[in-house]
Amino acid sequence: MADLWLPGATRKPTNNGGTMDGTGGARAVHHITWDRNASATAPADLVPYENLAAYFGGGGAGNAPHILADPFTGRFTQFIPADRSARALVNATGGVQTNRHGTACLQIEWLFFPYCRVDGKVYAELKDTPGKGLPEIMAWLRSWGVPDVWPMGVPDWSGHRDPAVWQERSGHYGHSQVPENDHTDPGPIWNLFQATTAPADRRRLDEEVR
Repeated sequence: MADLWLPGATRKPTNNGGTMDGTGGARAVHHITWDRNASATAPADLVPYENLAAYFGGGGAGNAPHILADPFTGRFTQFIPADRSARALVNATGGVQTNRHGTACLQIEWLFFPYCRVDGKVYAELKDTPGKGLPEIMAWLRSWGVPDVWPMGVPDWSGHRDPAVWQERSGHYGHSQVPENDHTDPGPIWNLFQATTAPADRRRLDEEVR
């Protein structure tokens, strides 16, 4: 069986994940934290990783993804095991299932907002960041049966949502592509499918920086 917890991730269980509906295969949904509004003329410093980890593991547990991932350092924190649903998607009463749909619906929150500033450099889009930790995350998603495909196309900043595709097709989705949701993230993202299998001896970065 695939690992319930992403190898190398710090665990902060919220104990509030729901039961998956078990239909329609396996999905991954990519979000960005987007916790500040910045622009090319007014960039802002990236919110510290520790702040977001504390939020999703505490007062924000009702909105928690499975994984908070820092593409600048490769750190991960996991809040909900892979066989339970996350809480980061809107799910309207009487509509299609979102958080609970599939054999797995693994939700990744990338620590990022447009025009964030890190070590003096400004990053306009997620694809511009170093993407550290991506091989580890992709290996884990593949182990849960998420295929290397974007059923609604590679995300951009538009909101393209097809309920029939969402319900029927496994693969990777942006938050912008999930029915009943109005967010436009993550925006342009890296070529995920070039990410190779993570080294077996990867050390836990969260422990290294303590």
